Amino acid sequence: MSTDPAGGEPRPITLTAILAAARKHLFGFAWGPLARGAWCRAQRRRLRVPGHSVVWVRGDTLPWADWGARHGYFDLQRMDGLPYLRALDAPVA
Repeated sequence: MSTDPAGGEPRPITLTAILAAARKHLFGFAWGPLARGAWCRAQRRRLRVPGHSVVWVRGDTLPWADWGARHGYFDLQRMDGLPYLRALDAPVA
């Protein structure tokens, strides 16, 4: 049983929460790099679409964007401190 943060009463742990915790502990180390690579490939595909020359990045995806830029998926640039992605072969205006 876990404690409800609002009321302090115990509440049952759901099967979904147990499976999510098990998946995180069992596959977290293997899934992390695979998910990051899949995210970077998806962003690179978005940058190839005509009219989508920039993808803005924020929040939890910033470390993944930084990793992708270091590994050659795209270029990570900043405009007034706001990070965004550009295709590697995209011309800079």
